[in-house]
Amino acid sequence: MKPVFHLHPALYARMLDGLSNLMFTETLGGRRDMGFYHDDLWLSDTAVIENVSRRKGAWEVILLFAHHKTPLKFIRRRITSHSCPKRAHQMAFYMRRLAAKDQRGTLCVDIADFDLSLN
Repeated sequence: MKPVFHLHPALYARMLDGLSNLMFTETLGGRRDMGFYHDDLWLSDTAVIENVSRRKGAWEVILLFAHHKTPLKFIRRRITSHSCPKRAHQMAFYMRRLAAKDQRGTLCVDIADFDLSLN
């Protein structure tokens, strides 16, 4: 049987005091703090890669948006899930074509761009 968790009353009082004083110590964020959120122009030059994987009994469709010049700049988004793998693959194909700027798929990310060392 696990022992009951016990916190000393003085430590608990200090923790509550610190949490209530947190409102006075925090400062508002500036415009540049959320700059990464508004800086989405790079998404127009991304290669879209679809991924279908099984998770919790359903087939998930995931799209990966990777910049073709700097491949470490990417966003991964879960789109939908299906119970049928054939339907999930079909949905992934159409969602990739819909999301891609270049629908023919000529923008691509090469594994050599990552400059990986297997040492």
